[in-house]
Amino acid sequence: MRVEAWLGFFRGHPQKRLFSFTDLVNLTGEPARSLSVQLSRLAASGIIQRPAKGWYENPFSPPTSEDVAMVLRYPSYLSLEYALSAHGILSQTVQTLTLVTIKLPYTVRTQGVVYEYHQIRKDLFWGFTTHGFVTMADPEKAFLDFLYLRYLRGRRTSPDVRVLVDGLRLDALDVRRLRRYASVFGATMMAILTTLGLQE
Repeated sequence: MRVEAWLGFFRGHPQKRLFSFTDLVNLTGEPARSLSVQLSRLAASGIIQRPAKGWYENPFSPPTSEDVAMVLRYPSYLSLEYALSAHGILSQTVQTLTLVTIKLPYTVRTQGVVYEYHQIRKDLFWGFTTHGFVTMADPEKAFLDFLYLRYLRGRRTSPDVRVLVDGLRLDALDVRRLRRYASVFGATMMAILTTLGLQE
């Protein structure tokens, strides 16, 4: 396809902000090898952006940073400070997108945005909701991920967990759901919630 045809193609799919290589093979009918060459040329000329290997942005409907976060390291979900801020638990605006993944930790800056991925055990990879293309932790799971990754897992940023959570709106959490979720993390997490006065 010529550049004009590609521009028409992207304009014709305003609902899609990101295309996987497989998406483009299926939607264009182009042979994979030829398509790969064409996409490389489009990216080199700056017509399209490639935020991650095998993913391409729609220049007429650019993805949000949250959309991009989903493809830089898959599977993952937004959690920790970013999700707590999005849910109104943390009053400060958070610039870095913090995510949880079952893969190795990873931090990347692309297009002026910092994405920070934290590894968690497979049995703790749950408690999130997907809206459109973006997956984000429930408020209670984001808080537990925060305690687990920032406090429990050997890198305590504060000797007192109460100092770590100072400034968080804990009253906005559903305590019953929080304790139900925390039971999966184990007795230590349940004890921390009790220390913080988060009891049913």
